[in-house]
Amino acid sequence: MAIAIDALPPGISISEARDFIFANVDQPGIIFNKAAEFGITTEMLSEITGYSSAVISGYLASFGLDTKLLDEVKILINSDPGDLSYLIDFNDHTGVLSTASLRDQVKALLKNPGDYDSFFEPVFFYQNKDNVYTPDELGVSHLGNVPANSESLESIFFGTLINITNSLDAIELKRIIDFPPLDLNNLNDFIAIVADALSDPAATPYSDEFLVDFTVQNAVDEIEEYWAGDSSLVGILDSSPFLGLVIS
Repeated sequence: MAIAIDALPPGISISEARDFIFANVDQPGIIFNKAAEFGITTEMLSEITGYSSAVISGYLASFGLDTKLLDEVKILINSDPGDLSYLIDFNDHTGVLSTASLRDQVKALLKNPGDYDSFFEPVFFYQNKDNVYTPDELGVSHLGNVPANSESLESIFFGTLINITNSLDAIELKRIIDFPPLDLNNLNDFIAIVADALSDPAATPYSDEFLVDFTVQNAVDEIEEYWAGDSSLVGILDSSPFLGLVIS
């Protein structure tokens, strides 16, 4: 399988990684944090140590550590979008809805414009090692292999946000906007409403002006949420408006 070797820091061998793990077996927090730093998943830990993924997950869970967090290394999205996969696609719009135009408007509104470029960089160094983002690295299969560059991710990001907006008709959107503040009692009701709204395109297309305004604001909100101090997000669509909430 030999997947773990790509995730290890340059110059570190599988045997050296194994030695590190066994040397810290009584300090699982150190193992967990180092794995998270380099994007080493439960499957990779299994390859390194020779223990099954189930054994590793059980071992870390006994210390209150959730290996699900280690496995969230997908570039686009870390939950299965299922039937909503159709929303995730490249931006083929031109003019005011082109990626270049939207980029300029989003950068102008960000509190820290430098966050924009960093948002479209791979989180882990091995992800663009072969200059291709594979379906497994992306988190979706229908896009196939994608060139490993920021332009690809930008296009998918804006294409998806536009598709999300175009799937919400005016009545559905108003219902979502007017929904009471979320709490544990109404969260499932809200998710059900959004999931139903996203299931098909809006009956009446929106104007380009509306799409630009709505897409730009959602992009700004998502990028700033991604870089929030308490955020552990990895995929650039994990906090996408509506989509991330529904499939998480």
